[in-house]
Amino acid sequence: MRYRHHGRSFVVAAIPVVTTLVIFFGRTHLFPIGGDEPHYLVIADSIVSDRDVNLKNNYERDAQTGVIYGPVEPHVYRLPTAWIPYHGAGLPLLTALPFAAGGERAVRVALCVFAGLLPWALMRWLQSLVGTGTAGWLVTGVLLAPPILFGSTQIYPDLPAGVLATALACWLLIRSDRTAEDDVPSRWPWLLFWLAGGYLPWLNLKFAPATLALAAGGLGLVWRWRSEHVREAERRLAAWTLPFVALAPLLLIAFNLSTSGTWIGLRGGAELTHSPGRALMILAGLHVDQSQGMFFAQPLLAAGVAAFVPFAAIRPRLALFWAALYASLIVPNSLELARYGLGGPAGRFAWSAMWLWIVPIGVALAFAGDRLTRCVRAAVLGVLAYQAALAVRWTYIPQVLFTHVDPPRDSPFPDALVPWLPSFYTWDFTGYLRDGANQAAFAVVVLLLAAGWFLVRRTRPC
Repeated sequence: MRYRHHGRSFVVAAIPVVTTLVIFFGRTHLFPIGGDEPHYLVIADSIVSDRDVNLKNNYERDAQTGVIYGPVEPHVYRLPTAWIPYHGAGLPLLTALPFAAGGERAVRVALCVFAGLLPWALMRWLQSLVGTGTAGWLVTGVLLAPPILFGSTQIYPDLPAGVLATALACWLLIRSDRTAEDDVPSRWPWLLFWLAGGYLPWLNLKFAPATLALAAGGLGLVWRWRSEHVREAERRLAAWTLPFVALAPLLLIAFNLSTSGTWIGLRGGAELTHSPGRALMILAGLHVDQSQGMFFAQPLLAAGVAAFVPFAAIRPRLALFWAALYASLIVPNSLELARYGLGGPAGRFAWSAMWLWIVPIGVALAFAGDRLTRCVRAAVLGVLAYQAALAVRWTYIPQVLFTHVDPPRDSPFPDALVPWLPSFYTWDFTGYLRDGANQAAFAVVVLLLAAGWFLVRRTRPC
């Protein structure tokens, strides 16, 4: 039975990966490299060819050969001893071998395949709650959206970080729900959990809080098992391997000290806003802006807002862990001065956190039973029709997924709809509150929370 579940999880995981590759080789590979992508590839080139991150010769060589991009303003800190990368080295380290094997295109394919870890992890957890059929429909419906179908071939660290963080959270949920008799404990899964969680700051320093949240979740599980004698062996394994969560962060500190002389790196926290109003506008926009908002990129995830109320009511400790992890991923992106990621793909700063909304949805579906699970297929089909309508536009003109942050604003939606949809782009950081479409979006969020409360009041646990 376990092998059958693995097979079904593999099939579901393959659907978004194969669909993305078909779109990529059929259309989006024609879209030119841009934004920060060349700079991540230059770092990978330096790692492969020079075994270092002194980028001076790599930028100079590519300016002459154009193998990666051609002449471009280097994203570096020009120190007397070296040109140190402005961007994190974690993504180039992960993609160094694909880059050596096949350059830019191989890197894009490798990142797309890596994103397949997300549906695999979600399926492995969800099918124990709501059954394989409902889990398959839900995961497939959520992931067939631009953040995966286009974003997983974009060379940025945000989606890989979200894939890794969500997969690790799902693994913790599986461990939490299993009994000790389900399997024989092994040190390797826990060791990999701690190592992978510790790697997140290598992708970008803004993911360091997520490492702390995941470590706290693992520690919380170990603490919960302290009185369960049948769990003693696994509790010891988890505790003994815990120090490995600090390995990657310590190596990052050593790397920063050796390259820049500062433990946090030259980039540090200088690019974070000190304006609460600015941060709140970006936070709202990452959820409900027509271009940057996760709920417009994937409307199914908005059900997670309603689902959070029963989720918090029936599994409060898990909801607390979820909230800490979600905040650790979304809040640092709201604080960035490069609001919404500037020239990157629309919604990029939401890609690391958005997939976590599937967790309260899964718990709420299990809580409500057949009354809600019967609606999943209809909801997925409706959202797939919405995604197909969007795809007609963005697969033909991928540029619509790269929105500007200065007026006049652009959007993946037709021009006639733009004034009627929420927009969080004002420079005074208060004017967006007076916009009718934005107020309607806030009202919908409140109504979703009220629906969750109603569900808790009217539905008995299964």
